[in-house]
Amino acid sequence: MVHLQQLKKSLEEYRVLICFSGQFSQGIVEQLCEFIKGQITEGEVTKYNPMKVISIFVEQAQNIINYNLDNDGHRYYDQLLESSIVTIGKTTEGFFVTSGNILKNQDLNPLVEKIEFLNSLGPVELKQYYKEVMRRDDIGVNGRGAGLGLIQMARTAKSPLEYNNYSINDQLTYFQINVNC
Repeated sequence: MVHLQQLKKSLEEYRVLICFSGQFSQGIVEQLCEFIKGQITEGEVTKYNPMKVISIFVEQAQNIINYNLDNDGHRYYDQLLESSIVTIGKTTEGFFVTSGNILKNQDLNPLVEKIEFLNSLGPVELKQYYKEVMRRDDIGVNGRGAGLGLIQMARTAKSPLEYNNYSINDQLTYFQINVNC
């Protein structure tokens, strides 16, 4: 049995305000956005713009939803669906949004390379790169947005995008990304 008091203590220790784990859908994302807006606009945190946090949350959740849709029928599809988690918490300077999900190993390096590239750009370069990607003809091909969500997260973040990955087996890796906003 899960010891809920220990879980609650851990969430408080990491200053997590909201945590959702499980299968994401558009409806769940919309409901969580309303809840997040209410949580961030209450009390002492009213000086923060909840739309930045919501924007990053939506990008992370949408990336998870799209990744799972792209892998429908994969041998480990059920495991991919159930591996998703997003947390939103408070830092001394604002908020963080951290998400995690299982990826196929072959998808890890391209994602890490894209994050490293985005982290190497300054604010002006990120804006310019975003505009360049928006002008491409292949946006939306195969239901993909050419990484616009990652670019937007990097533009909104107060610091470089942080990430970790943990090997599960020879085919799967658990990946998590953190954005401070």
